[in-house]
Amino acid sequence: MKMKKLTKHLLVAGVVLSFGCFAPKILAEQTTVPVQVLGVNDFHGALSTTGSYYYPGGKISGAGGAALLSSKLNQMQANFVANHPTGQTLRVSAGDMVGASPANSGLLQDEPTIKAFNAMNFTVGTIGNHEFDEGLAEFNRILLGQAPSADSNFLDIVKSYPREASKMDLVIANLVNKSDGKIPFGWHPYTVKTLTDANGNSVKVGFIGVVTTEIPDLVLRKNWQDYQFLDEAETIAKYEKELRENQKVNAIVVLAHVPSVQSGETTTGAVADMLAKLATIDPNHTVDVVFAGHNHVYTNGVNGKTRVMQSTSQGKGVAEITGEIDVATQDFVKVPDGQVVPVTKENLTPDEKVAVIVADADNRIADERNKVIGAVDADTMVTREVNDNVQRESPLGNLITDGQRAMAKEAGYDVDFAMTNNGGIRADLLLGKDGMVTWGAAQAVQPFGNILQVVEMTGAQIKEVLEQQYDDEKYFLQISGLSYTFTENPTGDANQKYVVESMTKEDGNPITPEGKYKVVINDFLFGGGDGFKGFTNTKLLGAIDPDTETFVNYIQKSSAKGKMAVPALGRKLLYQERVAKVGEIQGHDHLSAFTHQNVTVKDVVVTAVENSSRFYVQDLHPDGDITTSDGMSVYFKNHNVKVGDQLELKGTVAEVFGAGYAEKEQTDLTITQLQATQVMKVGTAQVPAPVILGVDRKVPSQHIENDGFVNFDPNDDALDFWESLEGMLVAVNNAKILGPQKNGELFVLPGESTDTLNHSGGLLLDEDFNPQIIALSTGDRKLRAKAKDTIEGQVAGPVTYSYSMYKVYLPKNSVKIKDGKLAREKTTIKASKDKLTIASYNIENFSANKESTSDEKVQRIAQSFVNDLNAPDIITLLEMQDNNGPIDDGNTDATQSAKRLIEAIEKAGGPSYQYVDVAPENNQDGGAPGANIRVGFLYNPKRVDYNKSEAIGKGNELFKDTRKSLAGYFTFKDQKLLLIGNHLNSKRGDQPLYGSHQPASFASAMKREQLAQTIATYVDKAVKSDPSLKVVMTGDFNDFEFSKTLTILEGNQLVNLVKTHPAEDRYSYFYLGNSETLDHILVSKDLAKNAVFDMIHINAMFMQEDGRASDHDPVMVQLTFKKQKPGAGEKDKGDSTDNQDKKNNNGKLPKKLKKDLPAAGTKIMGSLVIIGVVLIGAAIIIRIYNTKKAK
Repeated sequence: MKMKKLTKHLLVAGVVLSFGCFAPKILAEQTTVPVQVLGVNDFHGALSTTGSYYYPGGKISGAGGAALLSSKLNQMQANFVANHPTGQTLRVSAGDMVGASPANSGLLQDEPTIKAFNAMNFTVGTIGNHEFDEGLAEFNRILLGQAPSADSNFLDIVKSYPREASKMDLVIANLVNKSDGKIPFGWHPYTVKTLTDANGNSVKVGFIGVVTTEIPDLVLRKNWQDYQFLDEAETIAKYEKELRENQKVNAIVVLAHVPSVQSGETTTGAVADMLAKLATIDPNHTVDVVFAGHNHVYTNGVNGKTRVMQSTSQGKGVAEITGEIDVATQDFVKVPDGQVVPVTKENLTPDEKVAVIVADADNRIADERNKVIGAVDADTMVTREVNDNVQRESPLGNLITDGQRAMAKEAGYDVDFAMTNNGGIRADLLLGKDGMVTWGAAQAVQPFGNILQVVEMTGAQIKEVLEQQYDDEKYFLQISGLSYTFTENPTGDANQKYVVESMTKEDGNPITPEGKYKVVINDFLFGGGDGFKGFTNTKLLGAIDPDTETFVNYIQKSSAKGKMAVPALGRKLLYQERVAKVGEIQGHDHLSAFTHQNVTVKDVVVTAVENSSRFYVQDLHPDGDITTSDGMSVYFKNHNVKVGDQLELKGTVAEVFGAGYAEKEQTDLTITQLQATQVMKVGTAQVPAPVILGVDRKVPSQHIENDGFVNFDPNDDALDFWESLEGMLVAVNNAKILGPQKNGELFVLPGESTDTLNHSGGLLLDEDFNPQIIALSTGDRKLRAKAKDTIEGQVAGPVTYSYSMYKVYLPKNSVKIKDGKLAREKTTIKASKDKLTIASYNIENFSANKESTSDEKVQRIAQSFVNDLNAPDIITLLEMQDNNGPIDDGNTDATQSAKRLIEAIEKAGGPSYQYVDVAPENNQDGGAPGANIRVGFLYNPKRVDYNKSEAIGKGNELFKDTRKSLAGYFTFKDQKLLLIGNHLNSKRGDQPLYGSHQPASFASAMKREQLAQTIATYVDKAVKSDPSLKVVMTGDFNDFEFSKTLTILEGNQLVNLVKTHPAEDRYSYFYLGNSETLDHILVSKDLAKNAVFDMIHINAMFMQEDGRASDHDPVMVQLTFKKQKPGAGEKDKGDSTDNQDKKNNNGKLPKKLKKDLPAAGTKIMGSLVIIGVVLIGAAIIIRIYNTKKAK
């Protein structure tokens, strides 16, 4: 395979490097045994993989293949015995024998590799990071030659494979179970091999195995979390001493899956550090040899008294050490000699036994090769041909590197970029009917099976390798995640025709020289392949699958969503300067037609400075088109510009993502920004007057974006309106604040707005989501502002975009608030002994943990129950956390959290409530990890009887990561009541209102609708079972009164009282400027007529400084029930006199007594009036009323 520049060195087949010479003349009195150890590392199941073998003098192409490797091992052993007839040989592996394997091993769970290693007579091995790929239990299964379980999801070709157990002793010393501190699976820290020559002389060689302690950074967490990784040097010191003292072994070899790097005649890297530490711990250690691995490079050097070897990777080379072991001392007489030898076809015939194993594996996977793995939106092929001889970019190269970057992210590496050498793309991607791609077609594109590695590079190193493309016209890179501009080398150097001018990340932000970035490359490039020496000094972070498997997996996963698009070109751009006006750059679109182009922008003035790297400019000579913005943001590190500076700018136009959530690249719109390479101040100028919103131009109030960005219509679509002002100065006069400040942001309407506001000064949510709302970014998180407040005078700043919406960036300390005097409310509902009051309150992450729930919050909530809600009889509590809140200890009990609230209510003068819930399983109901929020009830036992409760949805997969609804059965004055508390799934995962997908879709709604149907079905069954049962449904439904979710819950049984409430008071939550209702109370239809409903506004429109205790307002209902005859044994919790009346002929007097007693209405003693006379038992009770008290 041609994967590196032609070396200028003359390479003679069979030439190898060797440091030191063979053993000196043996002293007569010494008896020694010649020993040879042949080692490989990082084989990665490479049964038939061939590639380039790199060594300090150059490279050899076409190296590798298991059958040739076997022959090379046999040849080297035969040569050794020919020179040393009594010599003894051992074969070892230093980890990553399997994992990230090509198809003929990987599709068969690497069982053919076990057979091949048996055939090659490997006797000792250790593990590497890739043995963890599918978990050590699976690796141990293939070592033992056990069949997979019958219910495994392996391919049938795996289940029928004629497997065999490994004959290799596995040693691993620094890996132990966290549970018991023992090495897992009965593996051993070391093994001792006794070698006896033909003369009967015996020597012992000890082998210790260690693996890199960086496994947690390289492997999926689930595959390593049960293990502890011990320090390599300390572990070697422990067992090396045990071998010497207990086993009398002094010839010691360490198999270390730890990186080593050649440096002259010694080595550097992690192995060198390990040996230095070992020498400090035990200066007398007798470690003679380390066979290293992990970073796939040639190593043959001596560190102190230890030979360090590494054979490159994938069976392309063999590391050999030879030496004499003294029978008396049981140690090598000197540091063993070493050489690393390439595995090539020269003078070798493939080993037939291993070749049969490989051929059998190939035959078994043949059907898999022909399987369709996906489809691409193209006709007959995706070409590898480059666009020209300068930019040298290909559609297939972009597809491959996009896939490498995506799959590395899926593997847990937060990579920034991917790069691959164009020479490794060996064929066009040929497509079948309808763009279908077979496994074989994908494999033909990248047949080498190079291991993909994740490395850390600085921006300066990235620039270096990009420029190395232009020192030879044959070798170049395909890239993903970045774009760059390049220009002719001003020095005129013929060997470096072009230099990189600027580099930009996919999100539009610049790549800085000192920045550190994660890059996916193949191990060929990591070794400096194709002359890209800049990769050789990078820091290895880990590895993923081979490039072949990665490409296949990417096509499969991407095609699951539909045909894959072929990526556009334009990642490499030859610098061609163009003078452009800001209006031209912004254009009539959300994406600039100048993206990636280099421009000069003249006659602009600085209008605002955001930070030391970003500022805003506006054209001093605008184009007069109000649909194209005359302003834009500029990025230039340490710019030192000031408002009013007149500038001339040079740079690259980019579409960048502003600050946002982790998924912003999938959800958000971009900002057109100039990535400046030059900022020249040419004078000062008057800053243009801002566009006054609500006066000069009004934000459209009907549509956020109603045509999916097909038409650019700033007069109709709010998103197009804001785009037409992006980067420009705008102003708002006397802004009306719609809700509390949060994260330094305010949502407002212009003072000139005629929109109808609710009594709190908020704007009620409509089905169009009120696109006329304006977001102001003040940068002041301590600014105190609430609904009904206003901003004094005018505020102005440029339009920008972050966290999924447009906003106006205001200079710091530019906002002055005028208090609107909004006061927190109290309910209008008064307690009545004959009526039942029920409240619902989301108390926002409440627990007994004082660090996460302050005493002040507890007191505020308790006071609100007593003084603002008049002590409801039953309260549905939402977001009650377990006792220790966000501490994840597996305990889900919330009795102490509830007790804390109950005691605070009592202290505030309220009743003694009791609490009930159904505790969730740990971390199964959503919310903060470890906090276990749930639905619960507080009830006053003096007013209601609690009968039972149960969780709705327990065990139902639909309720996974969602709070289970709580069904509570109560009795009030003989009336049986079913109260259901709900906290449905949140809107997390919905597309943002002002995002890149229009119209936005709300995926979370479907689950809420399904949950609602489950709950409604529960209600129907309960009422059918007991028609006298009355139903009340409360909670935070995370949906609006006009939503399908609430319609389903209403069904034929219930009425949503929110719909009956006056519109101007209909809200319980504030979000993105809208006053909206998420909290509802639904009641049985026959209860609705006399129900009194209230929404008590004490939180949503206020900040914490104003008394806010939660992000939700409570809602409340008072219910009147018809009198019912009590059942046997039932006790009325209301007026005891009424009960006695019923037991005594309903209190009616005998006629003979009635005529002698005063009638109702008779005044006695001034203000007292008789209102009734009743008989209770043997007593006559006269009821009187004080008319003065009524006044």
